[in-house]
Amino acid sequence: MRYRTVVFAALWLGAMAVSNGIALAAEQSGTSRPQMKREIIPGSELMTPQERERYRQRMRSAKSDDERNRYRAEHTKQMQERARLRGLRLAEPVAGDRK
Repeated sequence: MRYRTVVFAALWLGAMAVSNGIALAAEQSGTSRPQMKREIIPGSELMTPQERERYRQRMRSAKSDDERNRYRAEHTKQMQERARLRGLRLAEPVAGDRK
């Protein structure tokens, strides 16, 4: 029983070392995806999981900050209308959330 525990622990540690090595190699070679700044989606509480994912995909695929800002403004307007129809109000973004 003890032998199996030691073997399992050794295999687990080996697997972790390999996965960390692969991640480090990808990071150093520049093949990992660039990280976007995390943002709270305006009106996310009024959206389905699919709508949130579509929003994220569209923001990631935008070619410029200007395009992202236009889409964000359009989306916020739509969410404000959705909230109004439900008798709710969207929270105002905190200063410094976006640049």
